[in-house]
Amino acid sequence: MTQFFSFILRPFENGNAHGGLIFISVITGAVMLFLFKLTSNQEAMKVVKAKIGAYFLEMRLYKDDVRAVVSSQRRILRANMSYMKLALIPAAVMIVPVILIMVQLNLRYVTDGLMPGDTAMIKVKVAEGTDVMREGIRLKTGPGVEKASPAVRIASLGETDWKIRIKDEGIHDIVVSTGAGEMTLPVYSTNRIVPVFTIFKKSSILEVILNPGAPRIPSALPFESIEIKYPEKSFNWGFFSLSWMWSFLIISMLFGVVLKFLFKVE
Repeated sequence: MTQFFSFILRPFENGNAHGGLIFISVITGAVMLFLFKLTSNQEAMKVVKAKIGAYFLEMRLYKDDVRAVVSSQRRILRANMSYMKLALIPAAVMIVPVILIMVQLNLRYVTDGLMPGDTAMIKVKVAEGTDVMREGIRLKTGPGVEKASPAVRIASLGETDWKIRIKDEGIHDIVVSTGAGEMTLPVYSTNRIVPVFTIFKKSSILEVILNPGAPRIPSALPFESIEIKYPEKSFNWGFFSLSWMWSFLIISMLFGVVLKFLFKVE
């Protein structure tokens, strides 16, 4: 999935974050609408929606009859529940690809890359039962990155923190180590729209799904997680700014609504 998204987003890789997000959102809206139509009972939905319209008309015609209005409202509620039941299976089918798409977008659009002169925090959290004060956790930086502060060990949180400073653009390696071994992590200093791994954990099924392609903490190391703090990205749409998630949801749903009328999907 990560390689596939890197391929289809390659035309937008050189800094065109808005174009890439709009492109994926539009495709997602179309695909989700197609899946909804394919997995739903369109005829049954059409009948239920016709009933709801009829009950609303009934409420307008008999607006002076309280009993009739209340009865119509009750039937509208029952019809809406029936519609929701019919939409349950399509929604369950759609949620899987939507989650996979959102995971890929989160890798690319949740943060901005660091620029030369920027600083970032590295947080290493040890596993439960490990004494962070005695573990001797070390950070080694390579070309393009330098330490901007010494290690700060927080016993109450089981955490060791450093601040690093970017010297040159590029994807740089840093190494976190203890007596049990070491782990190499990438630090991103680029304007290109590429997967940026901000948190690293030990291998698990959940990690494979939610953080695909990220380096995994070796089982021998006494770390629970390692996090690199990047600046958050926001999308400016003229009069307002939104996160990638709200931008994606709004664009994909609006496009889906337009196609819904064009292709007459209930």
